[in-house]
Amino acid sequence: MRTRPSLGIVGAGKVGQTLARLWYEAGYTIAAVNSRTPASAASLASAVESVAAADPAQVIDRADLTLIAVPDDAVEPLASQLAAGSLAGKGVVHTSGVHGREALAALAARGAMTGSLHPAYPFAGIERSLAGTTFAVEAESDRLLGWIIDMVAALNGTIMRVPPGSKALYHAALVIASNYAVTLYAVAERLLLTLSEDRAAVDGALNTLVEATVANLRQKGIPHALTGPLVRGDTGTIAAHLAALAAHDEQVTDLYRRLGRLSLPMLAARGVATEDIDNLLDGA
Repeated sequence: MRTRPSLGIVGAGKVGQTLARLWYEAGYTIAAVNSRTPASAASLASAVESVAAADPAQVIDRADLTLIAVPDDAVEPLASQLAAGSLAGKGVVHTSGVHGREALAALAARGAMTGSLHPAYPFAGIERSLAGTTFAVEAESDRLLGWIIDMVAALNGTIMRVPPGSKALYHAALVIASNYAVTLYAVAERLLLTLSEDRAAVDGALNTLVEATVANLRQKGIPHALTGPLVRGDTGTIAAHLAALAAHDEQVTDLYRRLGRLSLPMLAARGVATEDIDNLLDGA
């Protein structure tokens, strides 16, 4: 069994606080915590029986493995700031979804083992569990990878190894699935609120649909989770949708057409004839 590294946390936002607290509860030692807001660092340090370091360099000094949980654009500048002296034997990973471990190149040049560890989870606050969450992982050394594998296992998570240079594509996919799902919900809500002022009824209808769709995705997967007029080949319904939307909002009409066309490969996989639907969505 591998020896557990002591952990350091730089950044006491939602991600940093969640991970620090959960790893502490799983038996990891949190050696030091730093945040640009001293009060946040002090609060987290108290919760995980650690110390609040005045400088992020002190966190690296104290910990075997330091987690940099700062905003995406701050990762590389912070790494450059911390690149002083020998860091041989030290592990440093960041939690950015869009950047790869190359954002820590300045630390790698000083001998640090570097990587990235991104939980694919929509953090709305300090979470009490990340069980079942997939963590995108990069690690340039077997020792660091072993540490990360154990840390993810301690949270009952799953690892997804991400090829070098592919984090932006990985993160774009997550944004489409998570962030833009909220955007699509907002579009649907806005349309329904033009018909009814009863927001509870509107959101109740949409919440039921979204929850059932997620359940279908879990149980049936792609392409079988797709339902509705496209799967039925119901061109009359699709035409009615387009006419109603065109009288209401040109941008949403275009969105409907684009999403429909992106759905065509799933229809083909289900054995649905797509030519008439394709022509209708193209305006033919």
